[in-house]
Amino acid sequence: MEKLILTGLYLSKYDLVSLKKLGFGSFVEAFNTVGYALGAKPMSVKNYRDEFDPVFRNPPKGLA
Repeated sequence: MEKLILTGLYLSKYDLVSLKKLGFGSFVEAFNTVGYALGAKPMSVKNYRDEFDPVFRNPPKGLA
């Protein structure tokens, strides 16, 4: 579970830069790839990212 939390933190803090650095074209792609790689549902990665968004003042993005 710690890996999911850290992934959510990274995706939230670095936002679109994190996608570029990891080679993803969208958050959906990142959620799917990272979720399955960590043995979790993609929505779990999204939910952890969403939990950190208020800390970094990121507006909600949905699944886009």
